Amino acid sequence: MSELIHPATGAATLAAQRNRVLRNTYALLALSLVPTVLGAWIGIASGFNQLFTGRIWLSLLVFFGGAFAFIWGIERNKNNAFGVVL
Repeated sequence: MSELIHPATGAATLAAQRNRVLRNTYALLALSLVPTVLGAWIGIASGFNQLFTGRIWLSLLVFFGGAFAFIWGIERNKNNAFGVVL
C-alpha cells in the first residue's frame, strides 16, 4: 500500500523536477552566452568592426565562409571530442 503515489505528493515531485530542469536549461543558456559576449566585446574594443565598414559584400562573404567552415568542421568531427569544441 505504501507504493501508491498520492496525487498531491506526486504532483509536487513532478513540479520540483520540472523546475529543476527549467533552471538547468536557463543556466546552460546563460553559460553559452558568455563566449559570445566576450567575443563581441573583444571585436568592438579592438576596432575589428571598422575593417568591414562600407564593404557589405566582403562582410557577407566572410560571414558565410566562417559559417560553412564551422558546419563542415562539426560534421566531419561529430563522432569525436573535437566536434564538441567546435
